[in-house]
Amino acid sequence: MSDTPAPPPVTIEKVGTALVARPQVKLLDEASFKALKRALEDAGGNDAAVPLIVIDLSRVAILPSLALGRLVELASACKSRQQTLKLAALQPQIQKVFSVTRLDTVFPIVETVEGAVGGNA
Repeated sequence: MSDTPAPPPVTIEKVGTALVARPQVKLLDEASFKALKRALEDAGGNDAAVPLIVIDLSRVAILPSLALGRLVELASACKSRQQTLKLAALQPQIQKVFSVTRLDTVFPIVETVEGAVGGNA
């Protein structure tokens, strides 16, 4: 048994005035999404002074329908605070989910985190 603590399910980085959230999970389930939301709140994501929130989905390979609904709720909350929520670095199968559900018309989706943050400057 190892004494090494498990990595956090989400890391947060401040890039300029933006917050970048990086879920460190393959499956973005309810528990992981709650950790994501809590990490964003703890980092000041509820503050309207943070104009951009980027979620880096590069490690997420499975996105259940419940997580899609939670992302829509998060986007709505961001919009009410005059914030922009962008999704970045989607794996092909996740990109396809957004395309089939037409949620790619709801969310700004960019290829890289750098593109998401740079496009807001």
